[in-house]
Amino acid sequence: MTADAKTHGSYHREAAGAHMVANIPRAKFDTPIGKVIEALRGNLYDCADTVFVIDEAGHLMGIVRINDLFGKEAVRIGDIIEEKHQAVRPGDDQEEIAQLAIQLNMIAVPVVDDLGQLIGAVPPEALFRILRDEHMEDLQRLAGITAHEHGSEAALDAPLLNRFTRRIPWLIFGLFASSLITLVMVEFEHTLSQNVAAAFFVPALVYIAGAIGTQAVSVSVRSLSMQEIAIGPLIRDELVIGLGIGAVLGLLAGAAVFVVFDQPALALAVGLAVLGGGTVSALAGFALPWAFLRLGFDPALGSGPICTIVQDAASLSLYFLLVTALVL
Repeated sequence: MTADAKTHGSYHREAAGAHMVANIPRAKFDTPIGKVIEALRGNLYDCADTVFVIDEAGHLMGIVRINDLFGKEAVRIGDIIEEKHQAVRPGDDQEEIAQLAIQLNMIAVPVVDDLGQLIGAVPPEALFRILRDEHMEDLQRLAGITAHEHGSEAALDAPLLNRFTRRIPWLIFGLFASSLITLVMVEFEHTLSQNVAAAFFVPALVYIAGAIGTQAVSVSVRSLSMQEIAIGPLIRDELVIGLGIGAVLGLLAGAAVFVVFDQPALALAVGLAVLGGGTVSALAGFALPWAFLRLGFDPALGSGPICTIVQDAASLSLYFLLVTALVL
């Protein structure tokens, strides 16, 4: 039985080699169990939950859990090995390690080189860290937060001041940019004074545009956090989806206005505004996160405030133009 020094090497932080320890119990296939137990005494291993069984050339042949080593009667350690096992390579991603450990109920995951020779193992404490990191990453994706360059825990576990300073600039920008909405309202003040009923639907238009845009932003950010995507085909699909959503909501909104106010022209203006505003919101909500990512910004932080301004300004401008042209 041999014991090597602990090593991590120059591997990526999420690679198996970064979590590996080399000072582990090893035993040849035909070693008597008594000698294996004797060799374990007096040694301080970095991972002593499992004995890794190798052949003469150092190739991994199987594993033996410590409980089995003391609890089963046999002559050689090779007689009680778990042959149904798998190993990872040093460059394998930590997600593969976690999946393997869960699927095969492994206490420690062996690491082998390209020749199949045992070079170390990922110990239980490292497996717990990996599982936590992967769990946090999955939670971020479900919440629509992209993976942080410094790890899945950085976006949620960063200091409060760091999280505050990353978010507040976009909201300040959105506050000042919201003056566009005010300018739109001022520009069409005459339209509102000529037909007071037109003002009743402004909150609904803003809400619908915001809801469609929020959905599109969430889907886009979640997709970007999971994979690299080509924006062209997805924008085309989102245009079709936006038109479909806008058409359905526009028909419902227009019909409701017609039934309640008995103004066909106003109903048509509301319906077309929902159609156009919904399409713009869907496109902006989907494209902005992609643009932010390409520019080096966190799409989860900047997309929402900017998308809100774009969709509100577009929806209200289109609505008042339609009211001016069709109603007055």
